[in-house]
Amino acid sequence: MNGRSLFRLAAVAGVVCGAATALAGVLETIAGQKFPVTEVLNGGAVPFGIAFAAGLYLAQYERMGRFGGWAFAVHFLSFGYFAGIAFTMNFVLVHLDSAVVGHLLDGPARWAFLATAALTLLGTWLFSAALWRARVVPPFAVGCYAAGLTALSLTFLLPAPIVRVGHVFVGAGMIWLATWLRAAAGRAADRLPQYS
Repeated sequence: MNGRSLFRLAAVAGVVCGAATALAGVLETIAGQKFPVTEVLNGGAVPFGIAFAAGLYLAQYERMGRFGGWAFAVHFLSFGYFAGIAFTMNFVLVHLDSAVVGHLLDGPARWAFLATAALTLLGTWLFSAALWRARVVPPFAVGCYAAGLTALSLTFLLPAPIVRVGHVFVGAGMIWLATWLRAAAGRAADRLPQYS
């Protein structure tokens, strides 16, 4: 796979993740609660976001510098843990009795969830700051991405309506950034390091 194809694939992943996340937020707002379709959208979308973040970083890694590299590493790691939490919340915990969930969250799972939330929050802010500093992508799209992921990382602490708005914000930000990545695919691929 060449560089252009890699960036296009990352852009498609961003649109898939962004559209699924935003749609889940809208549907949950209308319904007033989670239901099977939104559980599938939320639980299945996050891994696409990991691929998207990698492509977004590679498209501008030179402009992002050392800080951007470290910020991406934290964001990438946190996205992986966040994918596991999203999967667990949407495909497992919603089908358990609330007493069982409460018992689970009284044990080590609570600390794993809280640590993931803190790492996701840190990764989101660092990566968004690095994107902002590089001044390559649309800044308002970065703002939507950062605000939305901040709300999602604080799911356990925020009221459901705010989290649903966060879904829409991060979805819109991802789609916007993915559109930029798709348009920049050719130029970005030319700047990738070449190995023989």
